[in-house]
Amino acid sequence: MRARVSGRATRTAGFRALPVVLAVLVMVGSAQAAPPAAGAGAAGSSSDLAVVLPRIDCAALAGQDLSGTPGAPAVIGSATETTSPDGSAACEVKGTVAPQIQFDVFLPTTTWRQRYLQLGCASLCGSIDFYADASDGCVPLSRGDFVLATNNQGHVGVSGFDATFGADPQLRVDFGYRADHVVALVTKRIIALYYGRGPRYSYFDGCSQGGHEGLTEAQRYPHDFDGIVAGAPASLLTSLIVWSTGWHATANTDARGRPILTAAKLPALHAAVLRECDARDGLADGQIDDPRACAFDPRSLRCPAGTDRADCLTDVQAEAVRKLYDGPRDERGRRMYPGGEPVGSEANWAHWVTPTAGGDPAVAERNATNALKYLAYPSARPAMTLHDLHFDSATFAEIYQRAGIYDASDPDLTAFRAAGGKLLLWHGWADPAISPYGTIAYYHALVERMGGTDATQKFARLFMLPGVAHCGDGQGPDAIDALTPAMAWVEDGVAPDRLVATKRQDDTVVRTRPVYPYPAVARYDGSGSIDDAANFARTAPPTRYRDDIAWLGSFRSGYEQTCGWRNGRWICTPGR
Repeated sequence: MRARVSGRATRTAGFRALPVVLAVLVMVGSAQAAPPAAGAGAAGSSSDLAVVLPRIDCAALAGQDLSGTPGAPAVIGSATETTSPDGSAACEVKGTVAPQIQFDVFLPTTTWRQRYLQLGCASLCGSIDFYADASDGCVPLSRGDFVLATNNQGHVGVSGFDATFGADPQLRVDFGYRADHVVALVTKRIIALYYGRGPRYSYFDGCSQGGHEGLTEAQRYPHDFDGIVAGAPASLLTSLIVWSTGWHATANTDARGRPILTAAKLPALHAAVLRECDARDGLADGQIDDPRACAFDPRSLRCPAGTDRADCLTDVQAEAVRKLYDGPRDERGRRMYPGGEPVGSEANWAHWVTPTAGGDPAVAERNATNALKYLAYPSARPAMTLHDLHFDSATFAEIYQRAGIYDASDPDLTAFRAAGGKLLLWHGWADPAISPYGTIAYYHALVERMGGTDATQKFARLFMLPGVAHCGDGQGPDAIDALTPAMAWVEDGVAPDRLVATKRQDDTVVRTRPVYPYPAVARYDGSGSIDDAANFARTAPPTRYRDDIAWLGSFRSGYEQTCGWRNGRWICTPGR
């Protein structure tokens, strides 16, 4: 699902886990870069993009003047010839956009085909990590077509959960919406200096926080990228890191601070769900096509009175499971996030929702605690704990004021569509970290705002992957290439009607399945292997569920804030 182009893959921290590998960049001056051309690519086909060679030596970039881009003063710290994460010869440029947005760029020296790909980061970011999500088997990526760039989202963190940067309002803004935009501007300027021309097509690819970044770009800066691939987007970031993760943590904690549900209980729970729900989509295949079709009652797995075994649930544990499925509620029973844990995701809860088998604490607890301390309120409150979190509408309204900085929930993509932009959304149906219901609710709002399904699917499509966990893994086929279809959509006008998802075990393909634009689903045609995508066809869902999920927040335009220092005062004004 996520093609690593640098470093070692892990999924052990944050919303999209990443290794803590810092690229330390030194700010040696301050300059501004000239604004590059808009993101929209010129007419032409992907098949006729010629290789463009550098006009200057790599080392010469270290002395280049990047002045000229308002709001993005930047410096280049180093420029060295090396090998790109995709294996091609490249010039690596490291630098900083003020105040401390560290960026890293790889410019191919012999293979650049006029494309730029910016990669998102994970969790609360804080490090440099090259990881191309949803690019399984993407040939243009592996052969060095792209200039690659990424950034640390404006701060250095000691882990994926380190939110101490939130004590500084500027660093909140850089993380919330600014970093990717200014890095795109600066990188395009570097590309123009190195090759004598800017990129013909610009793309963004990210999952989790990276998916949030992709949506932020489409909503706030519609001319930065021609094509955006956004997986499992943390679009409702404010409510996600406080109410969703906070609910998961508290629902699974007893009065003495101990976990109610442990990793040892999850195999039996997931097996019971499959017995009850797996075949409801017409095929007993170990994955659930749509968890909304299953109303599993965890009390059906109750232990005999006075016992507590791995193959059953106590009454307290069954209640914790029910709360996890339901999601956060306020004092009047209203949703504080569009959904909870999807039925069928139980096998993926360890690490995210429950402690690991080895006893490591759940991600939900760490994310919510750090959010409360440093991100949820106007200024840092480092003494706060989950005991201070009250699930009520007044507290929701107070914290929701930060949505203007952190969230990417605006359904009005008129400017992005007008610029020729294409958006490919995807999400796993068994995601334990970011509920897929939030993405479905956003897509519903997008369809409503942009003129209906047909009009919306001309530039934005959503793909839901059955049995897939957070940004990959899980029980269903989880390796997809969304980047190549996004390129065909942008460059050739061919909209993606199908993705093929692959499941591998020890590098051996054990299952492939087609995935169609939501709400269409794949159905077995009745002949051949159920592990072969060729034996499935597109069909309408047997039941059409309501996607307009009522919750205390909303999907609307005009909530955004733009913030900065003015005459010594920190000022936030409405607007993108």
